[in-house]
Amino acid sequence: MKVLTHGLAMLLLLLVIVVPVVAADDDNRYSYLTVQSVEIQLNNHNATVNVTYTIDDGVQVLVHLLGMSDLREKVLDVVNFEDATIDEITMDHAVLSVPGVGLDYGRGTFWFPEHEFPVKIPSLVVASPQDRREFENTSVFPEGIGYFKV
Repeated sequence: MKVLTHGLAMLLLLLVIVVPVVAADDDNRYSYLTVQSVEIQLNNHNATVNVTYTIDDGVQVLVHLLGMSDLREKVLDVVNFEDATIDEITMDHAVLSVPGVGLDYGRGTFWFPEHEFPVKIPSLVVASPQDRREFENTSVFPEGIGYFKV
């Protein structure tokens, strides 16, 4: 029984390592995640980031068995914000908080600078209280956006 358990654990580990390498050809893939969309809602200094994605079928079982810690790391890597924290995470969606992402220019004005992602995002939305910008198939939010305090 011990050999069987050890063999199953090794097989699962091999799947986690091999599946991301096989899947590396798609631009919107990051390891076993395929990113569908990212929406960034700016609010003064902070942002809320909604990410939708799919997980490779073979890896879904592993995530259920081994827990969400690796999935959490992958999602944090995909959004690429230094101080992001995950508020909610499921097998197809995550909500993150990013403090201090808006640079304070004084008198209630803020700037969200250009931002890069490690993958191509099929649908990227960046929204401030005054503006909403939408992009398709991009790995960068270009130029930045200015906005005012809510």
